[in-house]
Formats: sequence, C-alpha cells, structure tokens
Amino acid sequence: MSEVDILPGLEQNEVEPTLFEDANQAHKLTIPANHIWRVELGVDDRLSLQVTSGVAEIFGTELANNVDYSFWDWKFGIYAVEETEIEWKCAQLHGKELSIVSNTTAHVVYNLHFALEKMRSSTFDGPRVMVVGERNTGKTALCRTLASYAIKHKPYQPLFINLNPVEAIFSPPGCITATPVSSTLDAQLPRWGESMTSGATKLHGKQPMIKNFGFENINDNREYYKLIVNQLSNVVKERLQNDPLVHRSGCIIDTPPLENCDEEYSEITNAIRGFRADYIIILCNDDESGKEIFGKVSKVVRPLIGDKLLRVPKITGVFQKDDIHIRALQRAAIREYFYGDTRTVLSPYNIGCDTAEITIWKPKSALQDENTDLSTLIPATIDSSNLQYALIAITYAPRKSTPEDVLSSPILGFGLVTEFNEKRKKLRILLPVPGRLPSNAMILTAFRYLE
Repeated sequence: MSEVDILPGLEQNEVEPTLFEDANQAHKLTIPANHIWRVELGVDDRLSLQVTSGVAEIFGTELANNVDYSFWDWKFGIYAVEETEIEWKCAQLHGKELSIVSNTTAHVVYNLHFALEKMRSSTFDGPRVMVVGERNTGKTALCRTLASYAIKHKPYQPLFINLNPVEAIFSPPGCITATPVSSTLDAQLPRWGESMTSGATKLHGKQPMIKNFGFENINDNREYYKLIVNQLSNVVKERLQNDPLVHRSGCIIDTPPLENCDEEYSEITNAIRGFRADYIIILCNDDESGKEIFGKVSKVVRPLIGDKLLRVPKITGVFQKDDIHIRALQRAAIREYFYGDTRTVLSPYNIGCDTAEITIWKPKSALQDENTDLSTLIPATIDSSNLQYALIAITYAPRKSTPEDVLSSPILGFGLVTEFNEKRKKLRILLPVPGRLPSNAMILTAFRYLE
C-alpha cells in the first residue's frame, strides 16, 4: 500500500500554471491594412483590448490608441484602416485561430459616404437613403458605418431610422425607432450606445423617437406594422421640418430582411412613400441569386424612385446570426433598459398595483385573428398566463382612452411584470424610474424576460 491512500477517481493530477497565465496574459496582434479581425464572443466571453498603434475602427467608430475597450456577447469586426497593432486579453480566444480577412467592400462604403457628403453640402435637403437586402447581408452594419462617418469630421446629425423590430437599437426589442445621431456611437455595444434612459453616461445619450410594434416578426401582423411605420414617418416629418441640421444631414433607413416581407415587398414600398426615400441601396452579390433579388426589388421600387438605386455586394465580415444569438441580444437589451450594463448600473423600482388600476391593450395577431381589422388594438386578458414576465409599453394616453387614441399615442416608457397574484388580483411591475405607476394605457408586447 502506498504512503498516502487516494480514493479511486480522485487522483490529484497537477495542472501546469502556465496554462492559466497564458490564457489571461496580453497577446499582441498585427492586423494588416484593409483587413478585418472577425471577433465572435459567446455569452460568457469577455475580450479586453487596446490599440497600441495604427488606425482601427468598429462600424465606422474609430478606436483611440492606448485606451482600454471591453467587449462581451457580441459578433463584430475590427477594421484596420492602416496596419494596426493590438494588445488583447480573452481566455476563451486563447489558443484559437483568429479570423483575419481582407475587406473587399471598404472602397464601396467609402464611395457611398463621399457621395452622401457631396449631397449634404450641395443642398439643404439631405439625402434619404434606404438600405434593403436579405438576412445577414450587412444592412445594419452599413447603416451604422455611414452614420459614424457622417459625424466624424463635420457637425451633421443624420437621422437613423430602424424599421426592423428584431433589432434592439436605442430601445427594447419590438420597436421601430428614429434617432438623430448627434455624437460618437459606442464601439463597445451592439445596441449602438446609450439612450436617454441609460442614466449618466460618458457619451451623450441619444434621444430616439419610438413606436412600439410589439411583435418580433412583421409577418405576425403586416397591416399593423405598416400603420406603425406610417405613424413614425409622421413624427420624422415633423422633426425634419423643425430641425434644420437634421434636415440637411438626411436619413439613413434600415429595413427588415426581404425574406420577412410579402411577395410584393409592400412593407418596403410603404416605407419609401412614408419617409420619402430618394435613394435605395440593395445589398446582394453579383451572382445568379443576387441578380434575381436585384431584379425583383428594382422592379417594385423603380416606379417610386426612378433610377436612384444601387447594388452593393454583401458587406465583408458579416456574421450569420442564428435565432439563439438574436434572442440573447434581445434579452440583453431588455436587461440593460432596466438594470444598465457593467459600466453603468441602474436601479429600477418594483411597484405593486391592483389589476383594476391598469388597462392593457394588445395588437391582434394575423395567425389568431384572421378576417378582422388587424390595424386595431383589442383588450388584453388580465391574468398570469398573459402578463407574467411580460414587457409592456406605457403610452402617454390616459387609461380610459379609446384604442385609436392609445394606438396613436407616443410611448412614455416600458415596464416589466415581475409578479402576478391572481388570488389577490395584484401584480408587481418593474419601472426604470421611481414614483407611482402612471395612470396611462399600456400595450402588451410578445416579449418576455425572466431573471
């Protein structure tokens, strides 16, 4: 028998400490000019980096030299404008082969930016550019880059309009928004940065104009979606009339994937009319599939905008976002709305109320309410199966307003039902600010969030 008896299965194998040291030590990386480092981080992955020399940017936002940046739960690309040296730390990326690819579409993005700059300087009516394309072609990446370039050297404030409710940009998911980009976008966040609900921030909080759609996919209720888009276009029209700087800066409009639109692309044509878009950028490759897409879209939009359409290849470095990743981004957006992020921690308030004190409406679903007017709201059933962990939009409309008034009312904010007691007819709602629950009408969304 050995001097020290060890139970079977509990052998204490020594682990080399250098494995842990290597995983957490700083690594150096050189990105050649006009190349992209494609970074893919999981939910628990955290990347810290610092640009030590050269010029690098993320979706048009330049990374300052010798400044620490942190990233988590995101898929993005770091573009080296010139040869760039980076020091980085990430235990999960240690030992893996890094993906560095040539940026074959940088010159196209630059040409688009310079063309838009020329339009802004030559006329008071700024360009209104709409970007369309299929899923995972880089629509949002292109819009973000063009918005970042627009404010880099001149005091423009382009109006970024997000018409894809899947994307949570300056708002919780399920919304369409119009946001004047008045200052640098946060390169560390997939949601573009902080809004005015994020509390004190290093960068200027953006002030989005929000309309709540409530569903994730526009095919859940196309008529209701087009109505909400028209309402947002009216708000945008008023803003452009009253803000000369935003008017001259123009609009950059992101759209839902073409796969989600109907066969006639009526959602696209409706948005073109509503926002009076005068240029259309179609993202598709120069292959048979791309030519077919370009032909179908151009046939529909030419009667509205003439020949002011341009085919652009799929943006380099775009990741394929699956449903799991999209859900994670949406959950993170809801969490950050109420609790902030690791850099800016917020303290929401849980407020109790009786079910008789609230009025909640909901949009109809095309799958459940066929052969009815889908562009109206109906009363939501006040029970736990409907409201438990539900995200609700709080409108400016008084509680006893008609559904038409509620539908046309601006959004005051959002609440989260954290607890529902059917026996006592009471519920608790999480709000981002202290005080009493507003005596306003609410709209139920299809999104749920559980701690």
